[in-house]
Amino acid sequence: MPKMGRKLGGGTLIEGGNEEIQYPNIRLMETEVEAVPSDASIGDERMVTGKVRVSEMGDSADGGRSANLEVLELYLAEKDKPTAADKMYPTMSEDLSMALLATPENLQSLNNLKGKRGPIIRRYKKLENDRSSWRSHYMELSDYLSPRRGRFLIEDSQNTRGRKRNTKIIDSTGTQALRTMAAGMMSGMTSPARPWHRRKVADSDMMDRNDVRQWLSEVERIERGILNTSNFYNSMSTVYTELGSFGTGPMYREASFNNVVHYRPFTAGEYVIAEDQYGTVDTLGRYFTMTVAQVVEKFGVIPGTREIDWGGISSTTHKLWDGKQYDELVPVIHMIEPRRGDERDYNKRDQMNMPFKSCYMEYGGDGDKLLFEGGYKRFPAYVPRWDVLHGEVYGRSPGMDSLGDIKQLQHQQKRKAQAIDKMVNPPMVAPVSLRGKPTSTLPGANTYVDPVQGSQGFQPAYMVQPRINEMMMDIQEVQGRIQRGFYADLFAMMINSDRRQMTATEVVERHEEKLVLLGPVLQRLNVELLNPLLDDVFDFALEAGLLPEPPEVLQGAELQVEYVSLLAQAQQAVAASGIERSMGFAGNLVAVFPDIVDNIDADEAYRQYADTLGVSPDITRDSEQVAEMRKAREEQQAQAQAMEQAGQLAQGAKVLSEADTQNPNALTDLLGTGATVQ
Repeated sequence: MPKMGRKLGGGTLIEGGNEEIQYPNIRLMETEVEAVPSDASIGDERMVTGKVRVSEMGDSADGGRSANLEVLELYLAEKDKPTAADKMYPTMSEDLSMALLATPENLQSLNNLKGKRGPIIRRYKKLENDRSSWRSHYMELSDYLSPRRGRFLIEDSQNTRGRKRNTKIIDSTGTQALRTMAAGMMSGMTSPARPWHRRKVADSDMMDRNDVRQWLSEVERIERGILNTSNFYNSMSTVYTELGSFGTGPMYREASFNNVVHYRPFTAGEYVIAEDQYGTVDTLGRYFTMTVAQVVEKFGVIPGTREIDWGGISSTTHKLWDGKQYDELVPVIHMIEPRRGDERDYNKRDQMNMPFKSCYMEYGGDGDKLLFEGGYKRFPAYVPRWDVLHGEVYGRSPGMDSLGDIKQLQHQQKRKAQAIDKMVNPPMVAPVSLRGKPTSTLPGANTYVDPVQGSQGFQPAYMVQPRINEMMMDIQEVQGRIQRGFYADLFAMMINSDRRQMTATEVVERHEEKLVLLGPVLQRLNVELLNPLLDDVFDFALEAGLLPEPPEVLQGAELQVEYVSLLAQAQQAVAASGIERSMGFAGNLVAVFPDIVDNIDADEAYRQYADTLGVSPDITRDSEQVAEMRKAREEQQAQAQAMEQAGQLAQGAKVLSEADTQNPNALTDLLGTGATVQ
């Protein structure tokens, strides 16, 4: 079998090579790709330990022939046309040296693998093959948009991940727009600085109860506390960046003894997914590497003891541990998928019979060993997608839409730099007599030229006058398209909203059209990410005994989530503006048609307006409190009116008592007691 090093993605094609390697006689080395064929030409594809494409030819430094190579695929089998079962397992692995453990000899054959390991490997390789069509697109997005993200190459091992990777980026407009979008999504959807969700129940009458609202408010506080103490917000920044770059941003949750729950976001190339019949992701697989120490400490050490259970650990890892080679890398597969058929006993509730199974195994392990096998009540991962087409599993992103503009921008900036370079440092021509004599183009330098008939001496070959302004205008146009593609103007405003005290209504007024375009994205993120995540957080809090005793009226009620983030409020502000316009119109009609107010339920209008703006229920009174206050106010007004009337009667009586009845006046006429004139 040909020996392979860690270089993938490019190299040097050199004439000559190792004669011991059989046709097609191309091998991957640590720093180069060597090949024997002397008839190689641009566009040739050779099947070796993989398939490479010769992209560019030239002369090497040692006088031989060289070329740039693009590695398309890698294989383990020494065949001209390997079958799918012969493909090297980690086509996007993290470390080739450990991946070589996955030889046909170790695995025997995919079809011969039985027990628990066989179905896991076959399922993973099938999903990996389904993902292969996305690989080239992901790599291009990584090269031009997010160079530090993605796990596509064998050189993506721990000792090579620090290498420079932004060699194709000249203008970073796309990268900066992506960063702005991720920060804007963070600030607008799941800001750690402000509440972004509320708990509620569907029954509006129940929501009017003060005890219900207080309990829901306490639940919200506890949920926010769990998220704040975990790494949720750090992980969400990665998720939003993955969504903007590659269209899919998976995040796995696992229990943590330190902060209840821990989240682990993934990058493109290191995971595979599958959907159920309803288009919901219910399968997640991952190939990654762990050190020997990590494998043993996570899966071997018996809790509460110093003893190690070697039952699920391979003999290779066992030997490495005994040899104190703790930092050697071990390839591991983690598969999470539904239990189907007879894999589950519905009468049992233990980990081995839960709806979802979780299996860890060493890829190059021996026998039928599993590092761990357990289960989950619900799918323990969240796989949001920016946009997804019917029949596709992986999402599509703003980065994919803007990739053409991003690549064009790099070309334009390169040509602009070349034009300026030619203008300030043009190519020079000189008479033949200057050959071998000292010349210089530095400022202030002297170059001596003998006068020759018809010669003007040392001078620029041609005068370059590039139209820089026109080039800059075109570049700015492309930059603008990229920024709009990532909603950079909207999200830049969202990021600054805290400082500028911008309301949701102002956001709507300035960028209503962009909010309309974001509407489907926000709804998808709510369904695929935030809804299941908050349900899990609620379950964690309930199981940990952190929640207060709910009111009796909530028994059997279904809890719901209402999002009150800035972006959610901006989406709802359209309804709020409708209420404002309706009330304003009614106010204008009151002067002419006073009876128009009979059509308005002011209490309900206020409640809907407050709900639309995300006003906290703690600052509003429920209907019973409002009714009691109004009743008390009416009673006070009635008492005051009665007292006022009584005072008026008393004053009248006093006036009557002091009236002069001896002489005729209006009072005596009224009473009929006027004095008789003698």
